[in-house]
Amino acid sequence: MKSSILDKISYHAVYDKSIVEALEYADVNGFSGIQIAIEAPHLSFEKLTEEESEEIRKIVMDSGLNVSVHCPDEGLSLFEHSSFLWEGKYKYFEALFNFSEKIMAKIITLHIGHITTYSTDTMPEVRIPVEDLIMYEETFKKNLDKILKLAGKRFIICVENYNLDDFTLKLLQPYLDNNEIYLCWDLAKTFTKDGKKKIEVENYFFRNIDKVRQIHIHDLNSEGKSHRIIGTGIVDFTEYLSLFEDKGIIDYCIEVRPRDMAKKSLENLKMLLS
Repeated sequence: MKSSILDKISYHAVYDKSIVEALEYADVNGFSGIQIAIEAPHLSFEKLTEEESEEIRKIVMDSGLNVSVHCPDEGLSLFEHSSFLWEGKYKYFEALFNFSEKIMAKIITLHIGHITTYSTDTMPEVRIPVEDLIMYEETFKKNLDKILKLAGKRFIICVENYNLDDFTLKLLQPYLDNNEIYLCWDLAKTFTKDGKKKIEVENYFFRNIDKVRQIHIHDLNSEGKSHRIIGTGIVDFTEYLSLFEDKGIIDYCIEVRPRDMAKKSLENLKMLLS
């Protein structure tokens, strides 16, 4: 188990000066690659020249490093229903996918977003108009189908366990069953801030464990703060990681920042797996 995991450890590039710098750091510090925080303005593909993109591609080819891209957290909710807004979002995804293909990225990770709620002063409380739930389901399917069409078969599209509930898990299942999308399991997000397990989400991921392609690893401390150094919080990494052997995991991304803390996490992980 140790070697199969440690050979696939990337880190979340956020505080690096550039994608090139992140790749160089990964290459000399024992990481298998990087996950690009593409929403960070200084790491945005939109500011790169063709020559800079080609340099990234060359480094990836020559080094054999693995690259994944984490889509923006904000602004790309699949539950956004406005066709005017999505006209721009579709163009963004098309450009993002073309860039990701150019730099040989293997995984694109999505947060599917959340539905806006409006709580009522009633018993029982209502949070979403019934009419809107039907429309949200249609909107979700329309937007995800379009994104998958734009991506083609160029990448593995992974949905992270962020803001998932009964409604969204149900919507995702047919896409998982048809191998159209896969899952990214953020282990610390299996817990609430007070350390309680989100049993429903955990059970869902257990049931679909063969669909998990990426793992996000970082710790959650007693104060409810996540993205802490591995081994300093409540997450039992040995228990979880033992479940993923021979399960098709492509990337274990250490989401601890900055990169020196990711390196410390890698050292701690080696000790935990020894």
